[in-house]
Parts: sequence; C-alpha cells; structure tokens
Amino acid sequence: MNACPACTSTDLRLGPVSHATGRAIARCRSCGATFWGNGSARDAEVIELDEVSQDDYADWTDLKRGEVGPEAWRAVTTKLKAQLPADALVYDIGAGDGGYPALARDEFGFRVSGNDVVEGAVKLAKDRHDVDLELGDISEHGHDGDLDAVTMWCVLAHVPDGAKLLADVNDALKPGGLLYLQTPRCSKVDKGAQLLQRATKGRVNKLADRRIAEHHTILHTEKSIRTALERAGFTDIVVEASPRYALTSRAYLASMNPPKWVLEAGSRAMDSVIESRLAPRIVLDVYARKPLS
Repeated sequence: MNACPACTSTDLRLGPVSHATGRAIARCRSCGATFWGNGSARDAEVIELDEVSQDDYADWTDLKRGEVGPEAWRAVTTKLKAQLPADALVYDIGAGDGGYPALARDEFGFRVSGNDVVEGAVKLAKDRHDVDLELGDISEHGHDGDLDAVTMWCVLAHVPDGAKLLADVNDALKPGGLLYLQTPRCSKVDKGAQLLQRATKGRVNKLADRRIAEHHTILHTEKSIRTALERAGFTDIVVEASPRYALTSRAYLASMNPPKWVLEAGSRAMDSVIESRLAPRIVLDVYARKPLS
C-alpha cells in the first residue's frame, strides 16, 4: 500500500513481515493509523448460506460479551435520541443478528432498518428479533438522502475500502443526518505489540496479528478517523476513546491458539483487567453529521 487509507499521506513506516501470516503492518506518520501494508482485505461481497450458515453465525454472535452490547447500545442511542425526530429512521450497517436495531426500535421508538453481507445474519435477524435487513452493501439498495441516522458497530475496520463506505453513508443520509460509528483504536497495547514485532523481525507476532488481521484491516487514532470523516464530507465530529471489549476473554485469547494453561490463566487475568480501571481504551466512539447543505 502506497498511501494511508485514512488521510492519503505517503509518509508511511512499514513493519516486518509476520512469520505467521506473511502480512506487514504499516504506520502512517501523519495521522497515526496502522493498517495492512501489503496484501488486501476480502472484498465486501455477499457471503451465502453455503459458506456461513445461519447456525454458524448464531454460534459466533453467542461468543460475544453479553453485557457490553446492550449497555453501549443504550448509551449511544440515548445521545442520538436527543438529536433526532421521534419517528427517525435509523439504519444499522453490518447489523448481524439484529440485536441493536431491535433495541433502538423497542426501547427508543425508532423506525429501523439495516444491512449485512452475510445471508445467515439477515435470516437470523428476522428469526430472533423480527428485524428486516437488506442483504449486501448499502450502496446497492438505493438510499439517497433518505436516512435520519446511520450506525456502524465495529464495521469500518472490516471493509476493504473504508473511504468509499463513509462516502456511501454520507450519500444515504438526509442533510443534517447523524452518523455514529465504533471502530478499533490503536492503543498503547497495540503500539507495544507492533514495537515487539519489529524488534523480533516478525517472530513475536500473535497480538499484533490478532488486532490487524484478515477481518481487521486498520486501527484508527483520534486524528485518523477525524481526517477520514472530514474527507467524506462530515462535520461536527466528536471522537471518544473507550475501553469496550466485545468478545469474551476466553474467545478472544482462543483465537490466537495459545497453550491451554495460557488460555485458562490469561482469560482470568484479562477479565480482571477489563473489570478494573486499567483496561486499555481499545475502541473509538465517533459521532458526525452530514451538513445541511
């Protein structure tokens, strides 16, 4: 990659190739974003049931840390409620099993819609929550200034072209419409993991590879996400760092295939840190508005 996907700067530092994945992490010296420096992410194409079934997707959603979703959803939606009309249409991109749109509808009275590229997720959302989702990218469904608000819960880092997604969201929103997004943040822990990876020439790589992985292509900083949103035409941007952990500690550590004793002890230690005030702020909560004209 020759330019930063957030700010387009070409002042990049490329780290070593991971011995495990063959990927290298690049850091933008201008905005601080870190991202894949070689290779490319999977295209945001529809994933059909023969690839990921409804049951498979249900199993994945059930690995998530149960209390985090609704607690965070309510806090964010309370802020949106104060700025939106009572009958606002809230569209959730990458809505998964439909849990968030269902909460926004049932507890806050919003009209809701959304999408997902996984066919199993669309079916699961209907079965679990009676939420109708569109299958495929938002740009494929004719939204042209008809949405009051768009939400994205840890979606931006998963798409191959974040700049295009933000531009598509801007097009879909009404003038004055609101965007909320949560995205992974490049924290001190990530910087330390990347430093260790560089110091060992790519041999010590598990944490760095887990945070910037096949499904996580970029870690934003406060500066980089603000720059990306400004490039897409948004204003009134507010960025807040948060210690929010979506997966259970055991599921997260298991994804790095550690020895069993490390998994048991590590997940207990990670839970203790998360429950304390010491937990790193690993995500960004971001609010922005489409200009009135």
